[in-house]
Amino acid sequence: METFKLVITGAFNTGKSTFIRSLSDIAVVDTDKATSSPDEQRVKANTTVAMDYGRVALDDYTLRLYGTPGQNRFEFMRDILARNMNGFLVLVDLSQPATIDDAASILAQFRDHGEVPYAVVANKSDLNTVISQADLRQQLDLNPDIHIYLCTATDRNSVREVVRRFLRDARK
Repeated sequence: METFKLVITGAFNTGKSTFIRSLSDIAVVDTDKATSSPDEQRVKANTTVAMDYGRVALDDYTLRLYGTPGQNRFEFMRDILARNMNGFLVLVDLSQPATIDDAASILAQFRDHGEVPYAVVANKSDLNTVISQADLRQQLDLNPDIHIYLCTATDRNSVREVVRRFLRDARK
């Protein structure tokens, strides 16, 4: 089995921790702490401050899963977690269009770490949303060869299918 370091990143509250928990074969190691700002507290009680870690055996791979914090004040952790990565996925929340602007800056940050395969994962695709894949591609200024996968992070099968497609597409 080939080992693959996959970093899951994105803005605050896009579903990164949920994505990893849905996928991991082991209990996820997390660094959740109470949210500190009133705006964040209105959204959720806890947030990732350093990383999430999980692992999964999937097809011919052992994937080491690293989830980044979403808040900009922890962006230094993104750089640390990106070291020696084999690929990354950027989550956006289709029900929260504001996360797309944050995703654009996160994409730029991760592209600075060298040529590795990456894709965008449009989470909460099971909800009625107003953002099309074409609009998302345009807002993120993505090249046509960058994949956008629809996903529901709470659904293990959905998450596994996204990762399988990503691995298959990354080999091309």
